[in-house]
Amino acid sequence: MVLEQEDWQPASKSGLHLAFRPIHDVVGGRVFAYEALLRGPDGEEGDEIVAQLPPEQHAELDRRIAAAAVYRAMDAGLGSTPARLLIPIYSPAAASAQASLAAANEAGRRTGLVPERLIFGIHGFADLHGQHLADLVEGHRRAGSTTAFIGLGHDPVGYTPCVRYRPPMVRLDPDLVNGIESSWSRRLMLEELVPRLRDLGIRVIADGVERETVLQRLRSLGIFHVQGQLVAPPMPGVLPPTRIVRPAAAA
Repeated sequence: MVLEQEDWQPASKSGLHLAFRPIHDVVGGRVFAYEALLRGPDGEEGDEIVAQLPPEQHAELDRRIAAAAVYRAMDAGLGSTPARLLIPIYSPAAASAQASLAAANEAGRRTGLVPERLIFGIHGFADLHGQHLADLVEGHRRAGSTTAFIGLGHDPVGYTPCVRYRPPMVRLDPDLVNGIESSWSRRLMLEELVPRLRDLGIRVIADGVERETVLQRLRSLGIFHVQGQLVAPPMPGVLPPTRIVRPAAAA
């Protein structure tokens, strides 16, 4: 696959751009991975941007995001850290199983980022046709990369693909995580869900961590990989450091 120059050039201030935010490992006291996020000129998020585009442009956008994420992350210093890079696939149903993978691997070959440090985050995984989802997970595995299912929430429909296709990682929806320190129903759901995922060999990432009380509750449930405002907000073009210091993580 030939990559065009604009795939790795910074976007203009008035256009689409990539921001990065860390996934923090509270046990290791370090950044586990940086997630690349598509953002619009007025702060629009990736899913919103994709929804505004014609369907025939979805696959190309994901391909370009994958390439640009590698180039921009390496420009920002990812190569000098042990952290991985989480690349979003916003429209997995629109593309072949290999499109984003091939684009990211070619960018990685040029910059020195090996496939083993890549995580592909599949948005809308519960709505995908089974064989297509299986092909995505298997294609990433064969290349040495990792798959994460993004946005597991209250709906039990999302749990079935996790059981069937066993992605190495699942990220919980912020709506499920937020408020667990005071919501009995959310806490009960996570108490049942997290051990099941762990028994399947699936690493759980919690998004939406905004307060220390939420972080401590997640730790008590055995969730040690977290994202959210407490960790660090997304920042355009740079890899922000985590706000969680080692002593607090080890407490």
